[in-house]
Amino acid sequence: MIAVVTTCWLALSGMLLHPTQETLCELQWNQETERIEIAFRLSLADEERLMKEAEVALSKSRERGTEETAGEKSAPRLKPQQLAFGRHMTFGNDDACLPAPAFANAAKYRWVGRREEGIHVWWFAEFAVSKTDKTEINLPSHVRCDLFVDTARNTVHPSGHGPHDAFQNTFVILGHPVPVSAVITPREPVAELKWPD
Repeated sequence: MIAVVTTCWLALSGMLLHPTQETLCELQWNQETERIEIAFRLSLADEERLMKEAEVALSKSRERGTEETAGEKSAPRLKPQQLAFGRHMTFGNDDACLPAPAFANAAKYRWVGRREEGIHVWWFAEFAVSKTDKTEINLPSHVRCDLFVDTARNTVHPSGHGPHDAFQNTFVILGHPVPVSAVITPREPVAELKWPD
């Protein structure tokens, strides 16, 4: 009996100690603005970490005197939220979807605002999609999100194994009769985007 209780306690404590972090990202194509509208829900703790990380990077950029707006001297300065998106979320048209240079990628995002919801916060932004010519829009076929890669790599799991799927980013593509979703984890940081026809 003691062995059964001990086993149950160990299993339960392992589940309770199991680190879990997740985000939810809703994507919707806006034909009129020719932008991807993004609603990104994350924990307040993750928001604080992302803001500190972005502010440090922006401060270092200003100290070095480098332009943080992809070389455009007349462009407005980036907001920390734009840099957070630029550093951690890349849209691309191949299944590798390699990370884009952070500052150049950040300049493609337009910050809209935020809204707190309990222990979470929603970030709202728009992403400018590249065009193949003046009329044809090239919607990205893949997204990379590496928001939790470093956190997962540095988190010790109770059983001792490496990065696991308790760190995940769920992407939901709106506009389908039933929303289509994809899950990104530190082991699988790229997902295919299935836009509505």
